[in-house]
Amino acid sequence: MPAPIPSRIGSYLVRGVVGSGAMGIVYLAHDPAIDRPVVVKTIHRRLLEGGDDEAGVTARFRIEAQAAGRLTHRNIVPVYQFGEDDDCAYIVMEYVAGRNLRDYIQAPRKLQLPHVLCLMLQLLDGLHYAHEHGVVHRDIKPANLLVATDGRLKITDFGIARTESSTLTRGNFVVGSPGYIAPEQYTDRSVDRRADVFSSGVLLYQMLSGTTPFAGTDEAIMYKIVYEPHKPLGEAVDDASLLPFDAVLDRALAKDPAQRFPTAWAMRSALLELAGADVPDVLPADVVLAPKVEGLQAPPSPAPSRDAVGSAGSLSQPASTQPPVPRSQPGTGQSIPVPTGWDSEVLAEVERELAQHVGPVARVLVRRAARGATSVAAVRHAVASAIPESAARERFLAKAGPARTGTVPAAGSRFQPTAPGLDVPSGRPMRDGDVDKAAATLLPSLGPIARVVARRCAAQAQTREQFVARVVEQLAPTVDARRVQDDLWRVLG
Repeated sequence: MPAPIPSRIGSYLVRGVVGSGAMGIVYLAHDPAIDRPVVVKTIHRRLLEGGDDEAGVTARFRIEAQAAGRLTHRNIVPVYQFGEDDDCAYIVMEYVAGRNLRDYIQAPRKLQLPHVLCLMLQLLDGLHYAHEHGVVHRDIKPANLLVATDGRLKITDFGIARTESSTLTRGNFVVGSPGYIAPEQYTDRSVDRRADVFSSGVLLYQMLSGTTPFAGTDEAIMYKIVYEPHKPLGEAVDDASLLPFDAVLDRALAKDPAQRFPTAWAMRSALLELAGADVPDVLPADVVLAPKVEGLQAPPSPAPSRDAVGSAGSLSQPASTQPPVPRSQPGTGQSIPVPTGWDSEVLAEVERELAQHVGPVARVLVRRAARGATSVAAVRHAVASAIPESAARERFLAKAGPARTGTVPAAGSRFQPTAPGLDVPSGRPMRDGDVDKAAATLLPSLGPIARVVARRCAAQAQTREQFVARVVEQLAPTVDARRVQDDLWRVLG
């Protein structure tokens, strides 16, 4: 008899089961502090308290939170929090409606070359960022790559990621998935970023040819990866236009790591040289597959409203499961009503303009932003970070005029924290609860260290203005400082 579904894990309200595995269960949940859907990935308490081998599982689970929690990139699924309760340890991740790359590879309509390159460039961009921050994924495969409804690829499941500062190993166990992992992962040699380059080469080969370069039983695959060369692309496909990519594949799939591309960025540059035509930044809307709507095992608590299970966020799913999504398609507005006090036509204008950059999810983003905003300019500033191209984002923001917190900074300049608008008195002292509110607000940007940052900044500040300014000073250049500041003032009041 299956175990009962908890009504909550930590502070997160459980809405249903996404999937399960040997380590634990993956839940769809709701974050009441920020009013958003999240995914909670658990590990059984028996593993936490088990023997030596199981202790390694626990350590890897903690490293997953540590590795992914420090990465903030548009092509990487962020981890919000690592926690423990009486029954399990858990990782809280962003949730987004979408399909994993395996569904695209297996779809009847074959991915065209520009779309393959679009996905590969996004993957290599995200991997290069992770590598530069000391994290190697070590299990790149279609099931761990999610394509969101806006066409953006996101790398998921850093569950076996190895940080450069960690010496944790799995003893005699092979880390990774057969068919995609590098030779050195089988032969117990040192593994670095070039293992992810190899896996990316396997993925490129598969998307171009429809088959993996190494096939057979697990034992046969291992032998081929370690000792046998892959079949040239020209022998796998009857398409002369793809033959130039053999040079990239030969280097990416080299047995010796020293003969591979030294970085994911180097492989990305090689692909760009072969692209020939413009490659879209994200998959076009007519190529994006509609999210699957599968059965959701309900918890004992009442089912969430459609608002609570909106379509923002993302996670890697267990083998054949996908996150549940609202019955209405993302961005249709069916599940996100016009916030009280707002004219639908006013918001519709912003939605139409944003949709040119992010697709149909624009309506969801705009209407959620409008809930906590008091002007169209504030809405624009709240959703602008969703636009990936900096020039387009600046044009979008320019129509908003000066924001509540000052004027739009010039491209490339570092945002300077400012005091809130005139409607918020200056010099107000810190209050009980401010740190908790701020920590919850900072989770999407800072991950598990959000509470630590909030506490340290509060200890150095006497007023809310000083507190917000110190928080903004701690943000990495890749974080949208203006959005974070606006969000902080919204929750602090």
